[in-house]
Amino acid sequence: MKSVNEQAVQPQVKQHFSWFQFFGSFFTLSILAALPGILYGNNWHLVLTPLLGWYLLYWALVAAGFSAFTAWQKYRAFDKPLKALSDAAEQVANGNFDVYLQPVHAPQNYDYLDAMFANFNIMVAELGSTETLRSDFVANVSHEFKRPLANIQGYAQALQQSGLDRKTQQLYLTTISDSVAHLATLVTNIIKLNKLQTQVTAPDYQKFDLSAQLTRCLLDDANAIDAKQLHLTIDLPDSLPIISNPQLLEIVWHNLIGNAIKFAPPRGHLSILAKADDTTLRVHIHDDGQGIDENTQAHIFDKFYQGDTSHASAGNGLGLAIVAQVIRLLNAKISVQSNPHQGTTFTVSLPQSEN
Repeated sequence: MKSVNEQAVQPQVKQHFSWFQFFGSFFTLSILAALPGILYGNNWHLVLTPLLGWYLLYWALVAAGFSAFTAWQKYRAFDKPLKALSDAAEQVANGNFDVYLQPVHAPQNYDYLDAMFANFNIMVAELGSTETLRSDFVANVSHEFKRPLANIQGYAQALQQSGLDRKTQQLYLTTISDSVAHLATLVTNIIKLNKLQTQVTAPDYQKFDLSAQLTRCLLDDANAIDAKQLHLTIDLPDSLPIISNPQLLEIVWHNLIGNAIKFAPPRGHLSILAKADDTTLRVHIHDDGQGIDENTQAHIFDKFYQGDTSHASAGNGLGLAIVAQVIRLLNAKISVQSNPHQGTTFTVSLPQSEN
């Protein structure tokens, strides 16, 4: 399948009505039709009278030949490619996204029909990619729902058994509660991701202090940091004004800080550094966990992708996909630097506006 990131194709050669071709064709037909008269101009009445039928037949053959040539040109230039386009559109309507229309001319000589074919191919590739993403999304959502629902069903049935001690009952109820919370988080993230993906209007921007926002996000996760007894390093300016969308950026910080806490080892290190230059403001969030291999880094922002299966129960693979969507909406950039057993650093680069 062709890349879905291609831009629309513009025709390089404009086809338009040519008076020169029209009068040239008309003149040629007139010459052919009058050819007997030209050849026998001096004695046309002696030739034409006995051979009138043959002359009319000759004229009819010339007209038929010219009409056939015109019809063939029309079929070759318009009817055939439009029929191919119609057939291809019908196949796409029936769910076949592997259709490809071959343009007639080389790219530098594209006319309107060639450009139409090329843009049709781009459209079909986009539709095919969207259909694949939709199918994968449905499959992944079904899988993510299946696990907690199975836990709820299994432990609910177990609770119906007699003879369970109080401690076992409490364990089962805790597992059910955790599964319900996992489902609630999954639904919330799916709705959030869908809203971000379908947002077409630019987010509202306002001026706020990024240092204060990062500090608040850390305080929100203070209990989780204390529970793992993490060593926290913070390097933030006293004030870091920025013009952006604070609600969307808060989603980014909560996800990245939450991941850093989750993957850092007990009594490990978590650091947050922010600095700015004339054009860009950068935030670095680092943990000293197991790190991320290159294969995982290539897919880390994909929906439902979880590189570390040992933490699968703690998430649903949507957090970084949501982060990537927010970064796209804010015209920002995000990168990850990591090696196995050497920790991970996420860097968010935000464009600096006039403050």
